[in-house]
Amino acid sequence: MRWISSRLPDRERLLANRWLRPFAHRLSNPSLWHLNRRSAARGLALGLFAGLILPIGQIVVAALLALSARANVLVAAGATLVTNPLTFPPIYFLAYRLGCSLTGAGRVHPAGSPPRPAMATWLFDIAAPTAAGLVFLAFVVAGLGYALVHVGWRWRVGRRWQQRQRRRRMLKSAPLSSTAAG
Repeated sequence: MRWISSRLPDRERLLANRWLRPFAHRLSNPSLWHLNRRSAARGLALGLFAGLILPIGQIVVAALLALSARANVLVAAGATLVTNPLTFPPIYFLAYRLGCSLTGAGRVHPAGSPPRPAMATWLFDIAAPTAAGLVFLAFVVAGLGYALVHVGWRWRVGRRWQQRQRRRRMLKSAPLSSTAAG
């Protein structure tokens, strides 16, 4: 972790970048860079949403959404990596299957119905269900990510609090060793 932090630019160097200078007033908001429960949850939700909806340009869109929502920019950008060359085919297949069940596409056409042109077949039988499934999947996954960050963060804080309480009780109940014997 220390190796990664030493390689990443700090906030001041980012704000001094000539390409980012016009946005420096927006980028200087501490909630964009500080990792807390609310900004991390918003960043994860926005990153997952952008990562699933857009096939390209996800990181830029997620960062812009994070800026507007005062979410953690790094979490939002990192969450877009949920779609990568390994996960892209299963995610899009799942989106297609979800879209088929949502839109009713993929049903057998009745006998005697006029044939459709190839472009219309592709549009109605493949593209529309996939797009509908991606939108549905993006909303569900973003909502789940947001909720899981809140629940996980609260659980971790509660667990640490209980551990501190246990240590304090053990220190109170432990007998003091007397070194003054004489």
